[in-house]
Amino acid sequence: MTSYEAVLNQIKAVPSGAIGDDRTINWLTDANVVGIARNSRGHLELFLAGNELRPRTGTVKTALRYHSWHRDSLPPLRANRIFLPALGHFDQVGAFIAAELLREKADVNLERAFAVTEPLIELAINRMEISENAILGLVGELLLLDALCRRATDPQVGPIVQAWDGWRRSARDFTWEGMGVEVKTTTRATSSHAIHGVHQIEPIPASDDSTGEARLLLVSIGLCEADFDTPSLSIPALVESIVERLNASGASGVVDQFLSRVSTYGTESGIGYEHATMINDAPFTTKFGVTFVRGYDMADPAIEVLRRDDVVTHQHVDAQSVTFRVELPATISLQNPIVGPRRVVEEILGLHS
Repeated sequence: MTSYEAVLNQIKAVPSGAIGDDRTINWLTDANVVGIARNSRGHLELFLAGNELRPRTGTVKTALRYHSWHRDSLPPLRANRIFLPALGHFDQVGAFIAAELLREKADVNLERAFAVTEPLIELAINRMEISENAILGLVGELLLLDALCRRATDPQVGPIVQAWDGWRRSARDFTWEGMGVEVKTTTRATSSHAIHGVHQIEPIPASDDSTGEARLLLVSIGLCEADFDTPSLSIPALVESIVERLNASGASGVVDQFLSRVSTYGTESGIGYEHATMINDAPFTTKFGVTFVRGYDMADPAIEVLRRDDVVTHQHVDAQSVTFRVELPATISLQNPIVGPRRVVEEILGLHS
């Protein structure tokens, strides 16, 4: 039986496809049933040669495709292909899935091995998707924080970095002089975002313990994986840029606190980025392009979303537990949303004309 360690070593040696749908499939055993490959972007794929498999779970159905693959000087290959979440390859999880399939004797009876292993495949994919969302969220928050640091005056830089609260479970990602800022990041073409509690789309009211928020800006950031020849950003590059700005502005005393907070982001999802030791590690080195940055003034009555008043009338519902998705249009009015990182940052810092 092929061990997890042996499979992982084989995965690490798999080259990326040259272009398009070109693949080099590395079969893990002589039976040529369980194979691994990378597409032209380096994303890991699992190939299961044989008859079409019938997943029972929605997660695995979405990840699985059945194709006929052309091969030079050989008959076409009929195989099921499992797409793993894109960011960072996730080699260890791919090795775990492949090793489990082989342990269940996929070489002898693929259908049975797949049926037994499917709950583990579903769990692994769900876990990777959670981690992927955490990575996207961290990129979005660091992108905005870096832009704020670059535009702010030197005395403001340290307090701005300390005002970032998105690294932990908190009511707001960032607050500055009475303005709350909620950052939402997506790889979709539109400002489509999951909302976890109505507090994410409404200003925090004043209370005995807090002055509350005068305004709330929901900053919607669109990201895509960057092509090799286009401008791009990454988690290590953004962290380094913020650290450099802290040092240059005389706020070097905040650097250690900032790096500690970055390392805490996403730990409940299993990521956690340690800048000193993980600067060259996948999935953090994934490079992104920015497709849009929009700042929505959520007090605008033209934004038709679920509000606190819509929920509190139902006395047996916890308003903060309600989860839903908003689909915000690219244009609501001439003033809303504010478009572009420079204008959004100037709005937050009160520099708008």
